[in-house]
Amino acid sequence: MTTPLVSVILPTRNRVDFLRAAVASVLRQSERDLELIVVDDASSDGTKTYLAALSAEDRRVRIVRNAVPKGGAGARNDGILLSRGKWIAFLDDDDEWMPIKLRRQLKMLDANGSAVACSCGYIRHLPSGRSTAVTVPSNMSLEDLLIENRLGGASLCVCSSTVLKSIGGFDERFRSAQDHDLWVRLIQAGTVVVCDESLVIYRAHGGPRVTNDQQSQYAGARRFYFKYRHLMNETVRRRRISHNCFLMSRQMARGSPYRFRYLLLSVLNAQPRASLRYARSSIPRLARDALLNSLRFWTSRAR
Repeated sequence: MTTPLVSVILPTRNRVDFLRAAVASVLRQSERDLELIVVDDASSDGTKTYLAALSAEDRRVRIVRNAVPKGGAGARNDGILLSRGKWIAFLDDDDEWMPIKLRRQLKMLDANGSAVACSCGYIRHLPSGRSTAVTVPSNMSLEDLLIENRLGGASLCVCSSTVLKSIGGFDERFRSAQDHDLWVRLIQAGTVVVCDESLVIYRAHGGPRVTNDQQSQYAGARRFYFKYRHLMNETVRRRRISHNCFLMSRQMARGSPYRFRYLLLSVLNAQPRASLRYARSSIPRLARDALLNSLRFWTSRAR
């Protein structure tokens, strides 16, 4: 078989309705020299039937099915092992690409000989129906990335296949922040460029997502800190610790005093703007949960 220019890796699990739109956005790319590797991570809905029909319709589509779920990082790594393209791009099953996405990013990569990866702007679709365009900053440094992931999720990334495979793909120990970890390792391997156009539609829906799972969010942030703290100066470490404390304050399984304590630690150690953001985000939720717990206690006593 001929070697495609780009291998697109799309992991999926039990989201067949979102998956149809994601796949269609890949197959209508203006850059036609691609292969689409869909990794079905042990779906139990209609995904298997849909993918069987899809692979028969378009020979650029290759299907991998896992008997047991491996998670996002493991599923993407399965696709990476099978990829044949010079470049590798990723798409989450609940996101979509603009038709010019690959062509625009490949043009930037070709124009920058030292570039190993490219990110881009995106449009965030909210459950309310509102949409906002998000600009991804260019000229990101390693220190910038150690503070926070400002290069975006995996759906924004196009990277060198050779470099990606040399750094081992995704770190499967991460429950979340897998894309953040990948950007840090890519920027240590070479230049990361950014296309300032909004080329991805990111759907912030209310269904099951890692970004809605506070335990996974904390687990990923904690692993990221301990993996990279040797690269962080004191200021960066303090900012990362404050963020981790903030995530601890959002653990619903913990009691209110525990959560208030971690929120206070996050506010005291964060930059002023972040402190205000943490307080505004968590205080109403903590106050509501404390009130509900109090009402439950007194109701049970009354019985």
